[in-house]
Amino acid sequence: MQDYDLDERDLRLLHALQLRPRAPWAALAPVVGADAVTLARRWNALQESGLAWITSYRGPGAKYTGAIVEIACAPSSVASVTEDLARDDEVLTIDQTAGGRDLVVTLLCSTDTDLGRFVLDRLPAVSGITSTRTHRGIRLLADAQRWRLRSLPEREIQQLEMSLPHAAAPQRGVSAAVEQGVVDILRIDARASLSRISEELGVSPSIAKNALATVMAGKRLVLRLEVARTYSPWPVAVWYFLRVPATEVEHVAAKLVGLEEMRLVATTGGLYSILMNVWLRRVEDMTVLERQLGERLPFAEIMDRSLVLRTPKHMGQRLTPDGRRIV
Repeated sequence: MQDYDLDERDLRLLHALQLRPRAPWAALAPVVGADAVTLARRWNALQESGLAWITSYRGPGAKYTGAIVEIACAPSSVASVTEDLARDDEVLTIDQTAGGRDLVVTLLCSTDTDLGRFVLDRLPAVSGITSTRTHRGIRLLADAQRWRLRSLPEREIQQLEMSLPHAAAPQRGVSAAVEQGVVDILRIDARASLSRISEELGVSPSIAKNALATVMAGKRLVLRLEVARTYSPWPVAVWYFLRVPATEVEHVAAKLVGLEEMRLVATTGGLYSILMNVWLRRVEDMTVLERQLGERLPFAEIMDRSLVLRTPKHMGQRLTPDGRRIV
């Protein structure tokens, strides 16, 4: 049973952090409607309870190869297979699902060679897996970095964005070692202060600031606010597997990106042209969404769908059965 509901101020704070994950509390205070001390205290409570956190992952400025793998397991092996795979760094997310597959696993590997090694060598060695189907990512058109809680009106969103413009890459470069140091720190604490980064790396505040701006502007690392789905207003997650004529893939994908429910849209080299993940308010909304897709995108054929029952690992973080991050 859930024993907590995110209130409206929580949701306003989280929406603001979706827009600017590293924004100072003083800058967020006028938009959220609480003083900086209150916001900091509330954020700490949300983190400690596992209801919200900021995750980090390699962005388009870093080299990587992505794939989504459908996995079928022996009925008694779902838990053991999940636990085995969750220990791998290449495994970004594991969704346990109802439908034509038991698991939907999102992989993020450094190279195609590493992806091949994982799919061809690692997966066959996992006891309990009966079959797999791999969809090598071609293009990631949207991920949950663009998804919003919709708790702030457009006027307040613009106010925040105008007060905190995105940092531009500095003219003066910094060493690769310092840049990597910044990445390593942010992976542990996405809101680490400049003073902490400077102190831990043993560099001046100006160098730390330049390194941070370089990493973020170059999109080597993406910072993203996450919320425990089952405690949010959108507790239902669904994977969709679409087949689209080659001449219509880009058009259909672009239309899908604009849907408010969308958490991921990717074109793939596999049985399906497009894979997408959505969050919905109710299971019944699947029917509404599918009807809208049929009316607006007649070229897109929904070949299959799977309802997410549980997400034991999400964006590199282990979660409890009810979706909270394990702190």
